[in-house]
Amino acid sequence: MNKDYGVAVAQCGFQTRLAACDTPRSCWSLMRREFEAAGVPHVSYGALFSPHYRSDPGRETVYMSHFDQAFLDRYSQAGHLSHDTAVQWVFRFSQPVPWVTPRRLAELSERQIRVWEEGEAFGVRNGLSVPVRFGRDGSAGGLFFSATGIGDDDWRGILNDNGATLVALAYTFHEAMERFPLFSTRVNPQDHVIHLTNRERESLIWSARGCQVGEVADRLGVADRTAEHHLGAARRKLMARTTAQAVARALAMGLLFDGVAPLRRDLGDLPFTDSGGDL
Repeated sequence: MNKDYGVAVAQCGFQTRLAACDTPRSCWSLMRREFEAAGVPHVSYGALFSPHYRSDPGRETVYMSHFDQAFLDRYSQAGHLSHDTAVQWVFRFSQPVPWVTPRRLAELSERQIRVWEEGEAFGVRNGLSVPVRFGRDGSAGGLFFSATGIGDDDWRGILNDNGATLVALAYTFHEAMERFPLFSTRVNPQDHVIHLTNRERESLIWSARGCQVGEVADRLGVADRTAEHHLGAARRKLMARTTAQAVARALAMGLLFDGVAPLRRDLGDLPFTDSGGDL
């Protein structure tokens, strides 16, 4: 049977079953059974609804998960959300991104390393981030498949055999959930998603490392005036009065991927890698 046809059949059947669900909880339960049957032990689903500069992101975050409560409590108490690269990927990319355990921990920030190590301690070694968008302004979010307790080779086999179906079912589940006013109380009409260009992001990264405008320009290979233009554009998007404030807000949002880029070199032989990305 044609593989695309098989994906379409699975998606259509799942869509029909989801349509019969009358609450978000029943959709969630159905999705959990579906993905467990496909070999995915844990699924998380969430989004950040905010203009990204409010002081309490917890009030603007929706998160549902099958993880053990001890893991969720530790994750929340440690404030890992802004430093979890698997989460950050759904803000940056439009296509699903497989996880890998970092092979070069020295290239990550200390905080990012801690998130990965604590995840591994709970058995969360590998998985897949599937970006989706929520609400009228397309706030960023995603579904996260966690291969808890599954070896790397076995997980690779699951993705190779059923990855396209899993991603299709993730999108179908998200569409079903959007029927419900699950997130309406958290979506502000003024909310918008902030998108930094590559140059704006790079300029902020070098600023975060302590570089002044001239040094940022040297790093980027551009004129001082051009570097200041990029920094000014980033400040305006982030509604920041200073570059330091812009850096702080971008870091809190997970928009600065300093140290994450080298990991992409390890994803080239896996399915669903966003080849159009700029990492």
